[in-house]
Amino acid sequence: MIKAVIFDLDHTLFDRYATLRAIVKPLRELLPIDPTLSDGEVGDIMVNADKTQIYHGWDRVREHIVNETKLFTEKIDGHDYSNAVFKCFEDVAIPFSFTLPMLEELKNAGYILGLITNGLPGLQEKKLQMLGLDGIFDRVLVTGQYGCPKPSIKPFEMMAEWLNLDPRKMMYVGDNPVNDIEPSRAAGYVPVYVNTVGSWARPDIEECELQVETVAEIPEVVRRYNQE
Repeated sequence: MIKAVIFDLDHTLFDRYATLRAIVKPLRELLPIDPTLSDGEVGDIMVNADKTQIYHGWDRVREHIVNETKLFTEKIDGHDYSNAVFKCFEDVAIPFSFTLPMLEELKNAGYILGLITNGLPGLQEKKLQMLGLDGIFDRVLVTGQYGCPKPSIKPFEMMAEWLNLDPRKMMYVGDNPVNDIEPSRAAGYVPVYVNTVGSWARPDIEECELQVETVAEIPEVVRRYNQE
């Protein structure tokens, strides 16, 4: 019987692709982006890189953007790109319209809510504020505060200990096979894959049995699971 539903943040609870498109203009102030490219074309390049490379890590995204696209008018370091994107993320986060209602539905039904996200506490906490999600979770674990980023199973073990729950009574919802599905499954959680790219993104990893297109489906997934 599932008693707690724990979520990833990026790509799972907010529209990262829309957010990437929304930061194009401020990003032009920070990086030598080709002025002949329209904002839409820049957004397409960034979203495509994120969609195809993020499940292999930020290093792969940086390498792809810098070495395999024509986004910039001069050579830059890959870290310049990621640092500029993260800076823009401090001011912009585009929510899905269904995220908060979905979380409220789960909370009203008596489920404990948690969040496990990689990143720095300041940035991730600001994202939650911009998204209107601060205060909705019973516990929030930002791995940068504890030095145990996913795919370590440590944050999943910590969350179960904090909530005093058997991991088998906890569901973890995330979009990344490496950082979300594999370690949550190893920690004993029931994993749910949010399919943001149209397919299982890592064929080298055992495919997740429970899959959804968006988190709007999670309350029904939990209900069905608890009825089995």
